Amino acid sequence: MSKSTQPAKSLNNNSRVHGALFKVFKFLFGFGTTLLICGFVLFVTYISTAKPPAALPKVDGVVVLTGADGSRLLVGAELLQKGHGERLLISGVNPTIKPAQIQGLLKLGSEQFNCCVDLDYEAENTFDNAQETANWAKALGYEKILLVTSAYHMPRAKMEIASAMNDIEIVSYPVVTERSVDTPWWGGWDNTRLLVREYGKLLVSYAREPGKRPTRQKLKPSDG
Repeated sequence: MSKSTQPAKSLNNNSRVHGALFKVFKFLFGFGTTLLICGFVLFVTYISTAKPPAALPKVDGVVVLTGADGSRLLVGAELLQKGHGERLLISGVNPTIKPAQIQGLLKLGSEQFNCCVDLDYEAENTFDNAQETANWAKALGYEKILLVTSAYHMPRAKMEIASAMNDIEIVSYPVVTERSVDTPWWGGWDNTRLLVREYGKLLVSYAREPGKRPTRQKLKPSDG
């Protein structure tokens, strides 16, 4: 073999290696994209079929994570009134909202509100909700809670709370937002963006190493 053919052979070998690496990368990219899409489909399927349990089991307390409207709070108050849990924790209350305003929204009498409702003004996001819920449950010795939040938020909320308190048992009570009559069957672009954003946050929560974020100060159960 002449010396002049060696560089050409080397270039051919490099081209084959690069071509093989590109095929591997393309396969991994396609496989990863497929997994993400399949995961999103499963996520949307769960949300669209999520319902509160037909028969509620006995729990120690009820936890409501605040949202854009007061529908979750009303559900939590109703569960408390019906005896599903000794106490109600409302996590993520806006600091500008006074306890009296919350009581009026819940439509609870002063005696029940003062004795059995705890307000968490510290939580600012789902991670904080989980930390405050875990602190509340530990302080009261609760082992089983009924979690009230929106259907799309439930998977991430449950995962965060379970990570904050490994031995807690969580019963899901998803609240489904009613659609207006002019909403398309697929939910509309606003709803799609909301679900994509929440799915991304869920993946980040799964990927995040437990314990990376600092634990907040413990919430002390208040009497209103």
